[in-house]
Amino acid sequence: MTPEEVLKAQQEGAAVLDLRTPKRFATEHLRGAVNLQFNRADLVDRAEMVLPMDLPLVVHGEPVAIGKMAAKLLEEGGFQVLGHLEGGLKSWKEAGYDTATLPTVDVDTLHDQLEDWAVVDSRDGFEFRYGRVPGSILLPWTEAWAEAGDFQDPGKPVAVICGDEVRSSLVASILARLGHTPSLVMGGMVDWIERDYEQEKG
Repeated sequence: MTPEEVLKAQQEGAAVLDLRTPKRFATEHLRGAVNLQFNRADLVDRAEMVLPMDLPLVVHGEPVAIGKMAAKLLEEGGFQVLGHLEGGLKSWKEAGYDTATLPTVDVDTLHDQLEDWAVVDSRDGFEFRYGRVPGSILLPWTEAWAEAGDFQDPGKPVAVICGDEVRSSLVASILARLGHTPSLVMGGMVDWIERDYEQEKG
């Protein structure tokens, strides 16, 4: 699909599924895009756990061959795939359309300024119970699309965390799509635990 066709599809309710890594997504992406990092083995399974099957999708993958492959896999999996963005982010920008960024924060900054942040944990419930950033709330990645609409502005900056950045980038992108301004915690709980920072359990 051309950038013009993608924009029209977005305006008509389609979601852009950005398959790049969380770091690349955070740096720059199509406004309103949802980040689901590409993995051929389980892409369809993860998409089924997150997205409505009747949601029209436009796939953004780079290199473009990944976008084509993902579009085929998702279509075979029963999703309504309108196509993929030809030329990637470069073609989008050359067409004069704006992009968005996803702010990031590292675990050291989060730890040092924890009282200033509202932390959203996007992992599964059992991981959350086993150990989490003190004061964090649970919004599992599998429930984010359905429940993010009920997310209340906590009155302070929101930091979204998971084990690394894959699930948290997905949840952060869903929140951003709804008008929130979340930040992605780089390094996630892996770095938090490695530094032996305090955890809540239970």
